Amino acid sequence: MRIDQITVDQMRTVVCIADEGGFTPAADRLGQSQSSLSRTVALVEKAVGTRLFDRTTRSFATTATGEEFLRTARSVVGHYDRAVNNFRAFLDGPSGALRIATLPSLAATLLPAFIHRFHQRFPRVTVDLLDLKAADIIDLCRRGEVDLAITAQDADLAVDLPPGFRFDAVAEEDFACILPEDHPLTARDSVDWADLADQPFISFTRASSVRRITDRAFAAAGLAAARTVSAGTISAVAGLCAAGLGVSAVPGFVVPMTRIAGVVTRPLPAGDTTRHIGVLQDTGRTPSPAVTEFLTLLGDPADDGLRLPEYTRWTGLRRS
Repeated sequence: MRIDQITVDQMRTVVCIADEGGFTPAADRLGQSQSSLSRTVALVEKAVGTRLFDRTTRSFATTATGEEFLRTARSVVGHYDRAVNNFRAFLDGPSGALRIATLPSLAATLLPAFIHRFHQRFPRVTVDLLDLKAADIIDLCRRGEVDLAITAQDADLAVDLPPGFRFDAVAEEDFACILPEDHPLTARDSVDWADLADQPFISFTRASSVRRITDRAFAAAGLAAARTVSAGTISAVAGLCAAGLGVSAVPGFVVPMTRIAGVVTRPLPAGDTTRHIGVLQDTGRTPSPAVTEFLTLLGDPADDGLRLPEYTRWTGLRRS
């Protein structure tokens, strides 16, 4: 037998004999006879060309060649065991962490059902969900600090999209106005932007992706909002509306987060303000198994059992 024909099992046997300090304890540990271990060592020593152990009835020691062989054997056995464990984990399914950046509205309304379903299938994967503003999501994607992002696309996002990234839609959302429950506009089945321009308007701050769309909608109609107060969070805007300070407009996946006492919603015209919700990915980065499995969950256009908010529609993952 040549030295390159020594097997991993033979190396493992030699390592065990050295670790146990002799053939007798090694035989007990491995559940083999001493004669079987002696034959294995003899084959390895023949391949190496010299003795690995010096032993008598009273002493046991590793030779200099044996020490060098043990360093190699430990390395080979260690690499082999890690490789086998990694492959076994691959067969068992994804593990590790899945880091997702998304908008606060999607973190609260759309993604929980998918994350729950994903966790049931792949319990060894930890999901880190980061709910951020649209601009911060783009920044994390640029820096490669998230595995994928689920965000909203409008005309401005097409401009902001980092080079080498793609956006694939999974859903759509229309805008709705939010009104104090005693507001005259609640008598209508729907409201348009001209109606809102005549009212005190509670706006989101300029850093918000919602603000960009409402500004554009008013401008497209040749109107300007009569802003009274601006706020940075959904709950604050809803609370201000409930207090009677004015009206506002939010996209469909935000609507459930405005359901506080004293607020009602009415649909706004669909069209230029409709937002596409989708996955933002780096095309130059090979997706991990966890990412691939999560995208598979997003790929069903029917998605039976998914409860979507009013003013939203599910399309399933569509590759552009």
